[in-house]
Amino acid sequence: MPNSIQILKIYPKSLRVNLYTTKHFRVIGLIDVKVRYSDGFEKVTLAFYRSSGTYDGKIEGLWYPIVGIKTHTGGFTEFTEYLNYVLSKTTNMGSANKGWLAKSLFFIQYNKNSTKVHGFSNGTHYESLLEIGKILRYLYDHNKYQQMNSLDAITLNNIITSSNIYKNNEHTQKENYERLIQDIFEQTK
Repeated sequence: MPNSIQILKIYPKSLRVNLYTTKHFRVIGLIDVKVRYSDGFEKVTLAFYRSSGTYDGKIEGLWYPIVGIKTHTGGFTEFTEYLNYVLSKTTNMGSANKGWLAKSLFFIQYNKNSTKVHGFSNGTHYESLLEIGKILRYLYDHNKYQQMNSLDAITLNNIITSSNIYKNNEHTQKENYERLIQDIFEQTK
């Protein structure tokens, strides 16, 4: 049976970015996408970061998906109950340091012998997440984004877990985001 959840397209003009760190030059960003769910189509905001290419085989300049950003050291409590659960299950020892980009979900079940670029999940969303990462690289490299100076860890987390309902949506951003993350997580089991 084909997966009922599918990322269909991105809204390139929605890309909002800000510098996150200069030590390992990283930029964080938000992008709106159109997702097909079993009950209809919804616009959802996803979080990504631009890799400096300095660690673990990541490609410099490519944008990788993240669940959010850790705002304190220790166990996961800063996200929604469900996102905290997923990150606790997919992160080494169920905790992380403040400032950590919560990306472990997208690295689970990575096969080192695979030709896939790791960091984009290994399930049905791999191709669409990788394609978004490539498109974001192009948009960023060609200055086709909105500079959002207020975008930091707390703002990013608040936006992706917001109770706002976007125009023409039936569900909140939080509900839509959790449904997509759940689908990715379920494919790691």
